[in-house]
Amino acid sequence: MNNELMLQRHQPDGISQRYVQAVWFARSLHSGTRWLPCDGAQGIVFVLKGEVSLDEHKLTAPFHIQPPSKHAVKLSYSADAEFAGIRLYPARLKALQQAVYPLLSEPGLCALAEQLGQAPTLCTLKQWLQTLSSAAPDPSYAMQHTYQLISSLMQLRPLEDAYRGVPLGIRQLERQVKAQSELTPKYLARIYRVRHAQQQLRDNPLIDLAQLAQLSGFSDQAHLTREFKHILKITPGKYARQLSASVTIY
Repeated sequence: MNNELMLQRHQPDGISQRYVQAVWFARSLHSGTRWLPCDGAQGIVFVLKGEVSLDEHKLTAPFHIQPPSKHAVKLSYSADAEFAGIRLYPARLKALQQAVYPLLSEPGLCALAEQLGQAPTLCTLKQWLQTLSSAAPDPSYAMQHTYQLISSLMQLRPLEDAYRGVPLGIRQLERQVKAQSELTPKYLARIYRVRHAQQQLRDNPLIDLAQLAQLSGFSDQAHLTREFKHILKITPGKYARQLSASVTIY
């Protein structure tokens, strides 16, 4: 996070960790912006104080459900803003809304927003996670294999290999992933290749880009550059230069 933004983050355990990547609470000291990386997932943002925008779209209280993440999003916030959120894994929100309806219905999220307004701390979200863990069931058979496919793609397994590792038909998996995440398995695979390349650059900003393309599963450097810019809104060369210059980036 930029140094003008104070962030607290908690990763859940128990049943809720099957669905939720993290809950977080942020407070800004000054106005600022940053880019949120793309991961194919959805989140819920609660604006508690000040102004918060995503891609110049001002978020209104009490909460905002983010669409599936297809590309990096620009986050902007005013001085002294307070905002919090729940970040889910890809293809989780719809299934979870059906399974624990009161918690993730509009009235349930409004109630959580009210609790955050009264106690604007990370502890409020951690308490909500405990309630979620007690209410969330095990994923259905079809959803378990949907998550298995997505997990394989996150590990950069080729799409064809990922399909073969799941005991459901390809068409059924494609329909299930698209219905739950609004993204195709092929697009999710593109996102995770770019995320892998991004992490490689963070580990070694001086890495040769042709070598990086090969390590991350791209056909060549040009392919890497096109995909990186499309999904992260910056070229890998510029990203590496910012890293080398110690510029705070996403």
